[in-house]
Amino acid sequence: MPATSNTSIASATGLCPQLEALRTELRCILQHPAIAPARRQAAEAFMRRCTDAARLERWLALAVTECGRWEEQTLASEDGPERKRNYSQVSS
Repeated sequence: MPATSNTSIASATGLCPQLEALRTELRCILQHPAIAPARRQAAEAFMRRCTDAARLERWLALAVTECGRWEEQTLASEDGPERKRNYSQVSS
């Protein structure tokens, strides 16, 4: 029987809820329209294999940043000259 340390068992069991919470949060943000279905599938495979909470946190931060940029670009394109002109016509 291999020797195991109580510390490694404790840290592994302590990380499990954190890893699952991070995976759940990542799955949620990956549903954003900025993330293509193929990328979502690839990310799911990586998330299932990943046991490093810090790495999952970095992936989450990157995904949130990417979705935020997508939102900003989408809003900027919607606020083009045509939309501004329509607003001025409605208020007249």
